[in-house]
Formats: sequence, structure tokens, C-alpha cells
Amino acid sequence: MPRLSALIARLEDWLAPKCGNGFHRLERIGKQQYERLKRRGQIWYATHKKGLGRYIVLGLLAGYFYGMFLNSVQLGTAATFHTSGAEVESIWVFNPFRNWFILFTPFGLGVTAVLVLLVCLITKKGYIFFSGYKFIRDPRGFDILPDATHGSSGFLTEQEMRGFLEVGPAAEVHGMMLGKVKQREKDPDQFASYVAHRMVPGDNNNLLCIGAPGSGKSRGFIIPFLMGCAQRTRSGHPESVIVTDPKGELFEKMALYFRKNGFNVKAINFLDMAHSDGWNCLYSLDQETQLVQTVANTIIQNTSGPKEADDFWSRAELNLLMALIHYVCNLKDDAGNLLPIEQRGLGDVYRLLAEKSIQEINQILAALPPEHPAKGHHGLFLKARENLWGNIAIGLGNRLAIFQNALVDKITRNHDVDLLLPGQKPCAYFVIISAQDSAYRFLSSLFFSLAFPRLSDYARLHGKNGRLKVLVNFCLDEYCNIGYMEGISDVFNSVRGFNMSCQVVVQSLSQWAEKYPGKDWENQLNTFDQTLYMGCNDLSSAEYISKKCGMVTISVTNNQMPLTPLFSPIYSSTRAYSQTRSNTQRALMQPDEILRLEPGKCIALFNHHKPALLCKLAPEELPGYGELKPCKVIRYVPAWAKREKRNKAQERKAAEPTEAERGRPPQAAGRELPGQTQKAGEGNAARRKPVPPSIRPVDLGLNPEYTLPDLERPSQEALGMVETPVNQSPAGMAEASLDDILGNGPEEEDDLPPRR
Repeated sequence: MPRLSALIARLEDWLAPKCGNGFHRLERIGKQQYERLKRRGQIWYATHKKGLGRYIVLGLLAGYFYGMFLNSVQLGTAATFHTSGAEVESIWVFNPFRNWFILFTPFGLGVTAVLVLLVCLITKKGYIFFSGYKFIRDPRGFDILPDATHGSSGFLTEQEMRGFLEVGPAAEVHGMMLGKVKQREKDPDQFASYVAHRMVPGDNNNLLCIGAPGSGKSRGFIIPFLMGCAQRTRSGHPESVIVTDPKGELFEKMALYFRKNGFNVKAINFLDMAHSDGWNCLYSLDQETQLVQTVANTIIQNTSGPKEADDFWSRAELNLLMALIHYVCNLKDDAGNLLPIEQRGLGDVYRLLAEKSIQEINQILAALPPEHPAKGHHGLFLKARENLWGNIAIGLGNRLAIFQNALVDKITRNHDVDLLLPGQKPCAYFVIISAQDSAYRFLSSLFFSLAFPRLSDYARLHGKNGRLKVLVNFCLDEYCNIGYMEGISDVFNSVRGFNMSCQVVVQSLSQWAEKYPGKDWENQLNTFDQTLYMGCNDLSSAEYISKKCGMVTISVTNNQMPLTPLFSPIYSSTRAYSQTRSNTQRALMQPDEILRLEPGKCIALFNHHKPALLCKLAPEELPGYGELKPCKVIRYVPAWAKREKRNKAQERKAAEPTEAERGRPPQAAGRELPGQTQKAGEGNAARRKPVPPSIRPVDLGLNPEYTLPDLERPSQEALGMVETPVNQSPAGMAEASLDDILGNGPEEEDDLPPRR
């Protein structure tokens, strides 16, 4: 005899072609309801398991008394109508087994069904179920209607989210996490469904996060996003991240985690510069001359007042600055070779202004050959009256005054951070900035103003289908504190095509509008398909979110009560009681409701979809949180500091007397001995004389990773493309100890771009 399951399967196969998709749809709905009820039972058990014994006792008592009621109804009916023919002594039954047994008899089940039906007809939920009019009862006290006469907005349901978002347990969600959904407010987090944007290559993955201080932007979005980047890389979808880090907290939490997952970790620290990797913004500008304009404009824009960027003095200083940058970028030695990059930095531009007169600067620039790129900008500078030249030079020197700081000069002279590497292998670059001090703000603005075009140009010229090999995420926390970046709205519009994305975090829209006045901030705002609202204190942000949430159609009930005059014999003028119902329009979220949003809630807004009301994330809930190991940013030793330490050790060693010299008389030490050949004397002198660090030959031990097409192109050294060699484990992950990331490991040659 065939098994029952086989018969059911055959029945399904027979019904499928006859019912079409309806059968499969019914089956899918049944499975969904089963999973929903199963999860509901698991949640109830998790929240009530401590008092499970009490609930069992109460359930047995309730069943006992309900069975007694059913027995009394059955026996009372029999006694009244003599249906059984036997005499009924009493309608009350105290035997517990009889009372529990009647619950499962046809009579007990029938009476229970009738009672449930009556309750459904009386209550509003039953009316909704049986009438088919699926309005939504909002917790704020109104009904949202489905007819959309005045508006069709509303919050997404979990089922609607599954249509275009990843929804499921935290371990099964791999996209950019936005929040979580609970069936009830008090449900444990372990039963929540986590919601994430699918990180599909080519889609618009740009996201705007709005949150006032203390609203949980770092814990609720940035840290989960960074953890997700590492987990997606580990699962075979490599990503890089370049993140701004106010106060260095993200570096201390995430640096070791990224290093453990095979990322090349760098810190560009404008807050504690002694612990910052070097980054020379003039690197390769001798060939990428179009970026000189970007560097000069960024410096002028970020060191000017609100109305100074386009005045005469700023334009004159811009021309002088561009001429000096071109001059420094192309400095050569006597043999006609470019000087090492360590001798060509913005600090050298400042020293020219500080140590030489304007006449000497003009003589230096005038002596350049006609084809030199500095000649044109110098010629425009000379158009100003001669008596203004000194004032222009002084103004430009004041803009570059931060290079008086030896540490600023040092980190902008050395070059240890390759801007093209994130597009080739997983990298985590932390740009640590100050949220209060704006003196070094143009340096962070320079970093991003050069990172975007360089990565875009490399993807366009050498990427497969014009796209980077590795997805590069720019997570710009405290975006308004980075500095002004000209044309950034065009960058946000175009980076998607190069396999890059931007996650911008601001405190308020008013702060953003102040940084980018006019229509500029709105043009940037239009480039984000997702907006995550975490909380705000300003009305402009609240009104924007309220309008973006849209309008809904609600039901309004008007009641008119009869009012009889207390001392009047005329009663005919009294109106009768009346009740009217109508539809009207209401904002889904009023601005004041946006301001009063619960601290644990957030609103996700999507292009082409309704908004979603979510619960905020906590990093502790996510898989992999236990792997986060803190480290101190003040223990990070950058590559240039290790090089300096090695060079000093080599100089001390070279200056020490040899063993033969230690045995000589004091007056003979360091003096050529009689009969000693000149060649030997020269050898001793060469052994004792330290080699200047700038010309010491260094074996970098780097193997270029990039494979470029066979066509006329700049060399890899000219493009700044290098590979940071790492020890690969069998699983393909880079292995590094705590000392590796903190810079306290064995003193070996650092991972550097090729020196020009």
C-alpha cells in the first residue's frame, strides 16, 4: 500500500495543472502562515518560559471551568427538551476529566466556533476580516484607508519589504543593514527580522543617513555597515572602504577586524599626526597635470571666507599657487631626473613663499623653459600690478601656514597611502579628522577630492567594462566636517558606474545647506536612493522627512449630539443626534511626530517604494561582533616613523668605530696610517660616512598586482599602482598579529608605492 505522503504528492501533481499558479500560491501562503505561527509560538515560549508552570496551571483551570460551562449547556438543554430521555439530576459537573473531555467533542467544538464567530462579528478585527475592507488601525488612533483618495502612502509591511530588500535572520542577511522588524515591540531581538539593502553591482548603493548627535549613527549604521563589508569580502565579494573617522573611534574598534579579514589597513590621521601614515597629494601630479587645478581650488575654497573664494585676491593667489605646485612637482636633480617624492611636497611650496622674496620667486619661474606647465599660471599672476605681488604672496603663505608644523610637513611629504589600491584589493583607509578644529580641514578635503577622480580614471581606462575590480565604499561620517569639495554632486551621480558607492552621514539638512549653499546641497541630495533617518533636532530636517514619507487617506467620524436648552419650552429647534464618516488627507508622519520619534526607532526611505518604520540596530546582535578586538590609535606606528627609526639606527651604526679602530691609540683613530693605500682609506671613510636617507637605495620587495591591457599607457609607477604584499593563509586570508596593525612588528621594509 503506498504511503500517505506519496498519495498527497500525486494529488498535488494532479491538481497543479488544473489550478495553475493558484495552487502554488495557496501552498506558499500556507507555508508562510505556518512559519508565522511557528515563530509566534517560539517568541511566546522565549518570553514566558520562566512562568511556564504557572501558565499550564492557569490553562488547565480555564479548560476545567470552560468544560463545566459546556457541560451545563449540554445538560441544561437535555433537561429542558428531554433530548436524551434520561432524567438530569444536576447541570453542574465537577468531574475534571468530563469537563476537559467535552472540549474536544463535536458539541464542545461547535459551541466554541459559534462563540469565536460572535466575537469576530462584534469586534473591529472580525469586521475587517469578514468584510474584506483592509484598513489599517494606526497606533496613533486613526484608520488608514486603502482607497488612496487623498494619498496612498503608509509604512511597508514585512511581506512588502521582502519584494526588494533582504529580510531574515542576521546571519542570513548580507547586504547593507538598515534596521530590524519585530512583530511586537517587546519581542526578543533573536526573533527579529533584519532588513538590508541588496548590494548589487551597478545599482545605486548610495545612502544618506541623517541623525543628530547621540541618535546612534555609529552603532546603528556605520559599524554594522563596516562589519558587513568585511563579511561580504570573506564570502567572495571583495569590497574596500574609505571611512572618515571623527576622533578615531572607528579605527580603534574596526582596524584589527579588517586586518584579520585580509584588508590593507591605513590610518590618515589629521588628529594625532605622529600616528598617521604619510600621504603626499602631489604624488604623480607631474603626469596628471589636470589634478593640479583640483588641488589648488580645494586649498583656496577651504581657506576662504563665505564671499572670498571668487574675489580678486583669491584668483590671483590661485594662479600663483598653481604655478608653484607645477614647479615643485617637476623638480629635478642635476642629472635631469625627478627628485624623490619626499622632496616634492606642499611644504616645499610654503617654504618658497616663506624663505624667498617675490622677486626671487619670479626669477625662478621666469627661468623655466617655455613648455613648462607653470609658465602659463605664472604669466597670469604677473598681470597683476607689481605693487600687489607681495600682498598676494603673503595671502597665499597665510593659507599654507599649517605647514610650519613639522608633523604636517612630514605626513604630507612621505607617501605610504596608494589611492588606487582600494580598487584592486580589499583596503580599509581610516581618515581621522577633528569635528571641532577646522585648521586641517582642507587636507581631508584634498584626500577625497583626489581619491574620486583617480579611482574613476583608473576604472575608465583599465577596469573591466569601465568598472573597478573591487567595490569601493566611501563612508563619509560627519560629512560636513570634511571640508568643501567642488563638484561633489557630479561625483555622487557618476561613481555608481565605476563600481563605487557613497554612504554620507550628516547631523541635519540645515548644516548641509550651510556647507553647500544654494541648490548644491539639493543636487547632492537627489543622488541618494536610500535615506536612513535616525533622529533630528531641527525643523528643516523634520519637514523634509515628513514630506518624503508622503500622505495617507484616513477615516474621520463626526458626531453631533442633541443639545436641549435647560430653561426653554421650545424643543423643536433641537437637532437630533447624527454621525457622519468621511475621508480626508493626513501626513503619514507630521513634523512634530518626526521630532518625537522613539529613540529606538528609525525610518528608512526608498526611491520608488513606501517608507519603512524599523527598529535601530545594535552591533552586539550581529554575527562576528565577538571578533572585534579594540586597539589604541596612539599605538599605531606609521611606515615613515619606522623608516626614520631604521635610518637613525643605521646612521648610529655607521658612526660607531670598527673593532680595529677600537684597538688603536686615541690619536690614531680616524687618521690614515702610514703605508695605507688611498683606496683602503677611502673605503674606511665610505664605511663610516652615513648615507643620506633621501638617496639610500631601498629594496621595496613589491610585486605589481595590476595587469593592464597591451596598449600605450603610462607606466605602473607613474599611475601609483602597487601591491601591498601579505602572507596568504590557505584560505586566501591575510594573517596578521596585533603588532602588525599597530606597527610594532619586525622591522622590515614597509609597503610603499614606488618612489618617484
